[in-house]
Amino acid sequence: MNNYFMETHHHEWILTNKLGAYALGTGNLINQRKYHGLLVASDKNFNRHHLVAGMEEKVEWRGEVIHMDSNNYSNCIYPEGFLHLVKPWLRPYPAFLYSALPHQNEILIFKEIMMDNESNTTLVKYGNLGKHLLHFNLHPKFTMCPHHEINAHGSLDYIDYHTQIDKTGQGAAFSALRVNNGIKVFGHALKATVSHNRYVYYNVYYPWEVMSGYEGIGDQISLYQIDFDLAPAESNYILFSDQPISDPIEMIERIEARYSMLPKAIDYPMYADAEDNLLAKLDYEDNFLFDRKGYLKLLEFALQDFITEDDVVAGYPFYGPWGRDTMVVLNAMLHNSTSLDLVERILRKYSMHIKDGLIPNMLAESGREANYDSIDASLWYIILLWKLGKKKKNKKYWKDAYDLTARIIGALMEQTDKPYRVRKDGLIELDPSFAHGTWMDVRVDGKAVCPRWGAPVEINSLWFNALSAYEAICEAHNSTGSTKINAKAEYLLLKDKVKDSFRKFWTGEFLADRLEGDKAIIEIRPNAIIALSLPWQPLPHDIMKQVLERTFKELYTFYGIRTLSPNDPRFRKKYYGTQRERDRAYYNGSVWAWLFGPFCGLYLKVYGAQKSETEIVKTIGDIIGVLRNSFMKGHIASVAEVWDGDTPHFPKGAPAQAWSVAALYNIETYLEKMGVRI
Repeated sequence: MNNYFMETHHHEWILTNKLGAYALGTGNLINQRKYHGLLVASDKNFNRHHLVAGMEEKVEWRGEVIHMDSNNYSNCIYPEGFLHLVKPWLRPYPAFLYSALPHQNEILIFKEIMMDNESNTTLVKYGNLGKHLLHFNLHPKFTMCPHHEINAHGSLDYIDYHTQIDKTGQGAAFSALRVNNGIKVFGHALKATVSHNRYVYYNVYYPWEVMSGYEGIGDQISLYQIDFDLAPAESNYILFSDQPISDPIEMIERIEARYSMLPKAIDYPMYADAEDNLLAKLDYEDNFLFDRKGYLKLLEFALQDFITEDDVVAGYPFYGPWGRDTMVVLNAMLHNSTSLDLVERILRKYSMHIKDGLIPNMLAESGREANYDSIDASLWYIILLWKLGKKKKNKKYWKDAYDLTARIIGALMEQTDKPYRVRKDGLIELDPSFAHGTWMDVRVDGKAVCPRWGAPVEINSLWFNALSAYEAICEAHNSTGSTKINAKAEYLLLKDKVKDSFRKFWTGEFLADRLEGDKAIIEIRPNAIIALSLPWQPLPHDIMKQVLERTFKELYTFYGIRTLSPNDPRFRKKYYGTQRERDRAYYNGSVWAWLFGPFCGLYLKVYGAQKSETEIVKTIGDIIGVLRNSFMKGHIASVAEVWDGDTPHFPKGAPAQAWSVAALYNIETYLEKMGVRI
């Protein structure tokens, strides 16, 4: 079996655009999820359609044939194209080098996949890096259904498709309309002939769906055959889109230009290598493929995967925009001065959706309505208004920020008929019916798996910080020389009251995860580090240090921070099984990479004035070292949502999660600005 089969089996590549579309797959191009494919298109409301699953790829020369593609079936993988895979590269975009067996320089085929940023268009490029003329025979595999769905066995047999082929001076354009749902797909093959056909790939198996308790067997359909020849050092292109492609050459140039300035791996194949011993130039020893400068560029590009026109996609492939996640991501984007206008535009968008003091927890996506099941998103929002203002230093901005902040705080203080309110001691408390109102929000049968009713610790630190940010915004506005704004005395008194009441969370060893009345509910969770990593501190330095040390001892892993101590009897070491089983593990032990952000933030608050910059850079580098090295060695293209709580820590959940990438980007950018050589 190919040495890279198991290495690439669990690693996923991703391409996205600013519309929320994506392409997703594994490092060996065997589709393991129903979401894997070459093109999943998105509209402005993040309604997504899975259009193209892949292509059947047969390559012929001198009477010899190899199949590059592979399909999962319940009892086999066929054909065994993965055996011909010499090596994959996941960044800056997915690329795959294939050869005949045994692998040889005589026959080398290079496949690259890219996506347009402006339209729902994917490019597939084939290059002949070998020494013989090759004939390509391709069959696109269409799905043409909503991306959360699957084509059941036999369901495509009697569906009508309106298909059309138009020969052009640049090859052939083709299109298909699936009559029963109106979904369309368009394509263009350069320097190729395209002909009609129709046959179904029955019972394609998606094991990762089955492992998660979902339907995992579905059909795909071929409607076209594409043929072309490639001489040595030649390449050719196939385009897929949800819209007609008016100028394929312009589209190809635009897509390739998008990636042209990004770094490539040190052993990335070049067409100029066709006459050389290319296979001997590849790295097989798991060395670093990118230097630090290249890694940082790729990390920034990985963060851009989630940025749309005016929002942030929480994660691919499952999610659309989420308010809380968006605020955490925007916080990381403040490092880049060119992103400030975008950050402001997104904040302004969310200001249009404020309701009862809350911004949406989730905007409408794929037919699901927006919801406001989050108390903390609005508090993150206020802190971000203050942080952005410090960067912009604009008179009008400070007045607008003041108005928004006062509006949110006032609404939260005045609530009496909602499942959240401000207590007499100033703390925010949640009713049992709103026990899912924090970031630990998953529910099973309508009940929170990790119920956090009462006064949650990080919510009230965010509340204290939001009130402090309000005061700072007032001061910043008044310092501009504009007409003076008098901060409301009751808000300032409330800020002091919250700080005094926050002492109730300290148990002498750790912070209570929440208060039921004044009763401390003691659970060793990462919410304590979130609470103490924020700009304004409600507790003294010695307590912060104790919390950090306990967190490192019980919650830290190489991939992120556990959501519950392994010493707790409720700890679940594996994120595995059906949706119900996975939901029970989600916040009861699973590791979250985004929590590296507050963990490293708290470390800086505790040791920033005690240790040298060199010590800080080394220690934090060690903390995130596995994720850093995984990028630099080309193992990962993004950062996953969660990992198993116990070793071995396999990535789970969404393979590309916005706030996971943002945490790593935020930390690395901060370290870079310290000026210490890494």
